[in-house]
Amino acid sequence: QRLRIERGELLELAYRKPKKNRLKLVVLCDVSKSMDLYSSFLIQFIYAFQSVYRRIETFVFSTSLHRISAELKQQHFQTALQELSDKVVGWSGGTQIGQSLASFVQDYSRLLDKQTIVLILSDGWDTGDTDALADSMALIHQKARKVIWMNPLAGNPQYEPTVQGRQAAMPYVDIFAPAHNAES
Repeated sequence: QRLRIERGELLELAYRKPKKNRLKLVVLCDVSKSMDLYSSFLIQFIYAFQSVYRRIETFVFSTSLHRISAELKQQHFQTALQELSDKVVGWSGGTQIGQSLASFVQDYSRLLDKQTIVLILSDGWDTGDTDALADSMALIHQKARKVIWMNPLAGNPQYEPTVQGRQAAMPYVDIFAPAHNAES
């Protein structure tokens, strides 16, 4: 834009266009026993994605929640995977999605806003409190831009989300999709 000054001089005003609000990504990956077949593949996918997408926070859960963003950014994949499986309590153990998401809401909900996509990678098998799962999902859905749930079992044409954990979460999921192979 040009602005005329008192003595007839023209002054060019420089201004910056507002920055586009870049989306943030929060990934919550189930590493319980029922996800053993898929955990390494999903963690490798997250590891690769984290190297090209800077605004990402990564968590894994089984019976409890663990933030792993720093570990995935600092090491070679095989080393990171081995350290995570040794370090993360409950890796290949039971699944308490509700308790894990309640921990996320309590400790990390500040990461959520309308520029955040939450990606949950889980089969939905939950041995914990489904009310806690529904309550946590409701809050996550309310604060985030979108909630995407990717389930490796959903690649089977006969799959139906009938487990209680999946049913408790479904009302708060914007996109439900398979995660059974690289294409999906």
